[in-house]
Order: sequence, then structure tokens, then C-alpha cells
Amino acid sequence: MARAYTASVTDHTPDPADLISLRATSQAHHAQLMPHVDRLLTLAEMVGRVECGALHRLYNEEYGFVAGQLVPHMDAVEATLYDRLETLMGPRHTMSPMREEHRIVRELIAELGTYQVHADHCSWDELEGLALRRALYRLHALLKVHLAEEEQYLAVLDRSLTDAQKDVLARLLDHATVGGA
Repeated sequence: MARAYTASVTDHTPDPADLISLRATSQAHHAQLMPHVDRLLTLAEMVGRVECGALHRLYNEEYGFVAGQLVPHMDAVEATLYDRLETLMGPRHTMSPMREEHRIVRELIAELGTYQVHADHCSWDELEGLALRRALYRLHALLKVHLAEEEQYLAVLDRSLTDAQKDVLARLLDHATVGGA
């Protein structure tokens, strides 16, 4: 996808009335993500403290969200924004730390997925509960900081790209995220 958008960013000249905002698109996606990110903390605090069925209902909902919607969001951001940011910032800056955080988020999601086997039998022991809680706390904390940092990078794009270029990125980001959800 990264190769396709490069040509589109330079060739695209939409009618100004049809432009969509990259910042608004990203903020809308983050607004959809944040309630789920916050529920990861709620879920962590429930482990070992509430009735197992209630815990599993929220676990299944939030695991489904992070695996089914957060991962496609990360893929879309990497494919549409990160390469463009690296081009704009040149040798002064790299998006490697953000990509590394995405890798860690994927690992934490995979770790959360290992607890699905317990959903039918409510069989988490104390140590598994601690490990699950730790993974949830880590995922929550990392996502809070990461999403806030992504918002800061949008300012770079806002200052550096034309409205038409931002429109192309916004449409690619929106299409990839909505299509992956």
C-alpha cells in the first residue's frame, strides 16, 4: 500500500469542497479506540475480583476489538502515515520507535489471546490472573502514550503537506481502517 499512496499523494487534485481532513480522520479513529483502551484498565482491575462470566464477557469484547480493529488501524497507520513522516523528517527522525511499539502491542494482543482457552471453563488460577492483569496494564499504558504521540505527528503532516496530499492520506487511512474493521 505504501507504494500506491506515494503516486496518489502527488497526482491527486480534489475539489476543495470534497477534501477530508487528515487530522479529523485520525482523531475520529482515536476517539473510537480510546473507550476500548480505557476498558483494558477496567478489565485488568476485574481479574480475580468479579464473577468469572462478567469478566469473560468484557474480555471477549475487548480482545475481539484489539485483535479485529486495533491491529488493522495500526497496519493502516504504518502503511499510510509512517513512511510519509519519515520522508518529511528525513535523516533527523525515524518512525522506528513507533513501529517497535506496534510490534509490542501485537505481542501483547497475542498474549491476551492465549487466555481465550479459559473462557469456557473460568479456570484462571492466581498466577495466570496476575499474568493477564500485567498484559492488560501494559497494553493499556502503551496504547495511551502511543496514541497521544501519534496525534503529535499529525501536526508535522499538517504543516508539511498540501490539503490535497492530506486528503489522500486521510482517505487511505479511513478506507484501510474501516475496511479492516
